[in-house]
Amino acid sequence: MSTIALDTEVLKKPLPLAGRSEAPVRRYTPPALSITPHPVWIEAMKASVAKDWEAAVWPSVFKRTAEGNRPPLRHWQRVLSNFFYIVEMFPKYMGLSLAKTTYTRDASARRWLLQNMAVEAKHTEWLIDWAAGCGVSAEELLAHTPSDEILELHQHLWDTCQKGTLAEGVAASNWAIEGVTGEWTPAVEKNFRLYAADGVRIDGVSMMWLKAHARYDDAHPHEALEIIKASTDPQSDDPVRVTEAARKSLNLFQRAIESCCHD
Repeated sequence: MSTIALDTEVLKKPLPLAGRSEAPVRRYTPPALSITPHPVWIEAMKASVAKDWEAAVWPSVFKRTAEGNRPPLRHWQRVLSNFFYIVEMFPKYMGLSLAKTTYTRDASARRWLLQNMAVEAKHTEWLIDWAAGCGVSAEELLAHTPSDEILELHQHLWDTCQKGTLAEGVAASNWAIEGVTGEWTPAVEKNFRLYAADGVRIDGVSMMWLKAHARYDDAHPHEALEIIKASTDPQSDDPVRVTEAARKSLNLFQRAIESCCHD
């Protein structure tokens, strides 16, 4: 019998089963990010940016919609047309943060970023659906030139995620921008349905972006804080730089939203 035939016979034999007393072999995965008590410097950061945070959560178009006052639809159309650029870029900001991680030092942060980059990519498609429901076609959205205010926010997020520390980039993008989005979307989602009176298509497709951010994205900013804690030296000037990176994101976000609502 040839060697090839012998090898084939060996391959046909089933592998021996592990004994019943043996523990199942588990593939290694880094631990998930878990929420821990905040150190003093994190509480100080949150207190320091509290006014900036509140202003970013409640630009006039968000506040009036949440109250049921229904600002002009053209304001929302501008918001969606301009912020598509930031939403489309968001996985790329995270990719710049990902490039700073290593498996030996930041395995949990690396895994979290990789998982959520895929989620953010899906959000881009959902925003296109939302805009279409509001009367802005995909072609119009993709051809839109972002406003100067949007480009300023983008440049800050890009530069911070590329050139800053891991903590600065995550604070600017995943904590600040995702954090305020997790607060305004639940309040806006219900009363945004009133725009049906203006011809907006309200259904599961057009509302998916709003519903997703209102209902399950709220964990992301808290998890982002865990990455920030783990990658910040509180004895250095890191906390000051992280705080200012987040504050600038909040201020530029609020300014960009308001710029869409000037008639």
